[in-house]
Amino acid sequence: MKKIITRFQYAFLYKYDKERIVKILLSFFAIIGFTWTFVESLSWIFDGEQFVIDLRAFIRNYLIAGVAITTLISFYIHRRKLRIQKTFTNTDISIVVEFCDLFEQKGATVINVMDTFDTDTSNNLVNTNTIHGQFISRYFSTNVNSLNTKISADLVELGLTPEETNQSLKGKKDRYKIGTACRITTHDKYFYLAALTFMQETGNIDIQPQYIYDFLSTLWDFIPNHGVHYEIINIPLNRLPASYTHQFILREIANSFFLASKQSSFCKTLKICLNIKDYQYYDFEEVNLIFTHIDKYLNR
Repeated sequence: MKKIITRFQYAFLYKYDKERIVKILLSFFAIIGFTWTFVESLSWIFDGEQFVIDLRAFIRNYLIAGVAITTLISFYIHRRKLRIQKTFTNTDISIVVEFCDLFEQKGATVINVMDTFDTDTSNNLVNTNTIHGQFISRYFSTNVNSLNTKISADLVELGLTPEETNQSLKGKKDRYKIGTACRITTHDKYFYLAALTFMQETGNIDIQPQYIYDFLSTLWDFIPNHGVHYEIINIPLNRLPASYTHQFILREIANSFFLASKQSSFCKTLKICLNIKDYQYYDFEEVNLIFTHIDKYLNR
């Protein structure tokens, strides 16, 4: 119910600027004008016919209801969208940006983790409110050891070794390079756990702007070389350097994916999954401008 209310708030109650209000008014008068023209045309063609007289009487009797319905339709037409998709010119590459549940999507899913691949939610090394924490709670709540085994085994299979071993860390002691990823299959779903944040000795995590670029470039190289092909890859947008806006990170994900896909096609669609609770941070009109920029300047 909370998600439905939040979606309604975003679609109909959030951010009414001058341009949006003008569009709503134009739609309102366009519907009124079309209805008026239609009735007048019938009156001219079927002058004096009883059904035309009845139609006019019906409109007069329910005028207030008609205006109310027209108003609702106008607001609905110009509601804020929960999803936007772009397929780029002369390619089969698509990017979708959507407010959705990351774990309910089809295809492979990227999970951002720390460089130690910690899995302990009991002492808050992994916050259960994060995407990483939700992943553990949803699929490994009663068997975290199984997840640890899967992570270790896949890192070994991939030939990935730690950059550092730090005995002062509260959780796992091995630290891997930012962007390092492993493959986890569970519950008929395929995940990439990829290191984005730096685990500090205090148990808190740190993220720097450069981590975003390292994470994305390494991930887009890892998937075609070591992953299983899926038509759709889902990626969340949840952790940010304090100096970067959500919209900026979204742009970096879209730009880097498109450029990587032009070099080596590894999926048809990237879906950037947004949390509906963060709706105030996004503007799909600006997202559309990002897509236009990609199509115009990067699609060469």
